[in-house]
Amino acid sequence: MTRKIHFIILFLIVQFSYTQQTHTLSAFVSNIKSTTEISNIEKNNNIKIKEYSLYNKSFLPDIVLNFILPSYNRSISEILQPDGNYAFRESNYANSKVNLSLTQKLPFTGGQISVSNSFNRLDTFEKGDVTTSYSASWLGLSLSQPLNFFNEMKWDRQIQSVQVQYNTLEYQKVQIDIKKKSVVAFFEMLEIQNEKIINSKGLAVANTYRKVLKKLVESGRTMAYDSIDIELKFLDLQKRARFLAKAEQLKAESINHFFNTKMIHENDVLETPKLKIDLKEVKYYIDRYLELHNIREKSRLLGMVKNIKKLENSRFYSANLTIGAGFNNASNLYDDIFQNPNQSQNFSISLSIPLLDFGKKRIELEISHTDYEIETANLSQERRLTIERITFLYEEILDLIAGLELQDARIKLLKLKLKTMENLLYAQNILLKDFSEAENDYYGSLSERLSIIKSAYEKLIEMESITLTNIITYDN
Repeated sequence: MTRKIHFIILFLIVQFSYTQQTHTLSAFVSNIKSTTEISNIEKNNNIKIKEYSLYNKSFLPDIVLNFILPSYNRSISEILQPDGNYAFRESNYANSKVNLSLTQKLPFTGGQISVSNSFNRLDTFEKGDVTTSYSASWLGLSLSQPLNFFNEMKWDRQIQSVQVQYNTLEYQKVQIDIKKKSVVAFFEMLEIQNEKIINSKGLAVANTYRKVLKKLVESGRTMAYDSIDIELKFLDLQKRARFLAKAEQLKAESINHFFNTKMIHENDVLETPKLKIDLKEVKYYIDRYLELHNIREKSRLLGMVKNIKKLENSRFYSANLTIGAGFNNASNLYDDIFQNPNQSQNFSISLSIPLLDFGKKRIELEISHTDYEIETANLSQERRLTIERITFLYEEILDLIAGLELQDARIKLLKLKLKTMENLLYAQNILLKDFSEAENDYYGSLSERLSIIKSAYEKLIEMESITLTNIITYDN
């Protein structure tokens, strides 16, 4: 007796551990944070944020301290003598050096400025004697400036600024696309469960009618032959029940794999969602898309425009200006190194003119212009087709909303008709064929209603993906 009680308690514990849960569409959507796709796009988004941070830091000063402690060299080499002849002489020395430099980009001009300071010590070893000398340079200011009237840094900053906006849009779009996957999975599972419910109700009615026919056959009021059709239908419904049970199991495994968690358990049910939306006028969504398209257009064209401008400015020449000034000195005594320093100056303009390039730069420029024209045409076509798609989607959504209201009214009438015909069937006033037709109409309407809701959600999410707006209102 005690073993039986323990078994019953264990059975009840197991049953309560796996109580049936009802899942909503909102729960599916909110659970996408556990998916691998969301984890990956979060990491990719963080990478892009850090890359932009690195780009901004490239405009900050670079301060570098270099050491050479000491570098010793002893060798025999060929040395030019004062009389113009060469002779082999031994060199034996150690050199130590420290250098501190600061480099700063100039985004407004596209140039670069640097300040350097260095200190050197040279120890020469010759026939047992050690000779030490020092040299130093400080406040060595240098400016390097391109003279092509093309500021590459300025263009890069514009491109990076637009790219950040573009990355934000793509991040939002990918999130919506993953949300769409969860919605599709929800409705696929819901359709299977809906078919199971319809099949179960059909089995219940068929089983009741079998019992009625059995009694009629036993009483001699009808022939056994008349029960063959209902037996065949009952077997078909049983076979479909096994098929749907397997399909539900496979879909549950797929959903759990997608969410990386045991979200769906055996016997869990999904709740048919209501269509709650915040739908504005179609012009709102077109205007919103045009804002997004403008950002995407800049992202795809700015790099091409930069390349064209660069080729145009360097087609005939390229030039660079370098200006520098500072202080330096050399002495055999450390204390004298900073006394009476010498001034250092440098000035140079480098100029490169392609005298004969066989038209290569001209061809490069023509190719760049053609690429730009192709991309511009593609963007224009993309804009036109997407606006047409938004308009068409909007009309489809309105049609589906209206169709759902009509379908609800139709289901009420078919349900009433089916209930009446069920009573007539049990009373043998109608044929099984007539009842089956009414039954198919009713359950088919239920499936069609779910199909309408599914289509509406798919169209709405597509609209959200195109315009990056929130249209669907999910229950919390």
